[in-house]
Amino acid sequence: MKGARTIFILGIFLLGLSGQNLLAQESEDYPNKPVTLLGAYPAGGSTDSVSRVFSSVALKHFKQPVITTPKPGGSGMVALQSLASSKPDGYTLIMGRVGELVIAPLIEKMPFDTEKDFVPVGMVGQGRVVFSVHSKSPWVSIEELIAAAKKDPGKIKYASAGLQTVPRLLFEKFCQDVGIKLTCVPFKGAAPAGIAAAGGHLPVFPAGVSETLNHVQRGDLRVLLSCSEKRLKQYPDAPTAKEKGYNVNFGVWYTVFAPRGIPPAVISKLEGLVKKVAEDKEFIAAMDNIGEEPDFLSAKDFAESLAKDRIWIAETVKRLYKSDNP
Repeated sequence: MKGARTIFILGIFLLGLSGQNLLAQESEDYPNKPVTLLGAYPAGGSTDSVSRVFSSVALKHFKQPVITTPKPGGSGMVALQSLASSKPDGYTLIMGRVGELVIAPLIEKMPFDTEKDFVPVGMVGQGRVVFSVHSKSPWVSIEELIAAAKKDPGKIKYASAGLQTVPRLLFEKFCQDVGIKLTCVPFKGAAPAGIAAAGGHLPVFPAGVSETLNHVQRGDLRVLLSCSEKRLKQYPDAPTAKEKGYNVNFGVWYTVFAPRGIPPAVISKLEGLVKKVAEDKEFIAAMDNIGEEPDFLSAKDFAESLAKDRIWIAETVKRLYKSDNP
């Protein structure tokens, strides 16, 4: 009986060693098949655009293609659920944004913990939010929009890519800080929200640079303010939040995340890929073309930056949630 038990325990031990050796072998061979890069928002938005640029340039630096795969729905939950249920082997990743990974968990209950179940691989770039209005609206400065909103609280409506997105968070923070109230009209992504604003159906559109650029260039929208410290190359005539004294300077990061449990050796390879892509001249030019900023941060540095961001975001969401649910 003791002999059988000893053999059983030895078998379990050897099976464990075999599993470890297999993981080590898989990590060494990684990647030996295409990698899926999920996106939480529809095609045509900034996340999708950055992901496709990333995938295109990654072909130069990786043995296998990185395939951008949008999985919109549920304010990012569809894509995150897909990531959470995937095998942590480096073949399923996500181009993560603040909205679904930081803001959403503060508002609704989720079947996973975004802080514990997902790990950053590296930041590849960031974007800036701008406050724009339809070109035929009567407001040519941010001060005129503020005055109009104070005159008719809640009457002016704005298009939003979603209730839990950073542009909405920053715009509502701005509104709270200056003492005005506008009504949010949410859409399923920045692309349809931008079309509605550019078509004149909604007069105000807070969004990323890449999500407004084509509309501004066609003359359908004009930018009143950029949420940045320095004037943007795409909108040199638009004053910055720092110039005006508004506390809404925040870069919206684009960061590759993986499910927790991914082998350190695979994380290292992916972090190296993110760095090579972010510093590639082709990527830099392509990001500039769509109105985004290439900017690499290692997994460690990004995690430290994210910890600080969570504090002010939580405070702002708490105030915003109260205003949404008086």
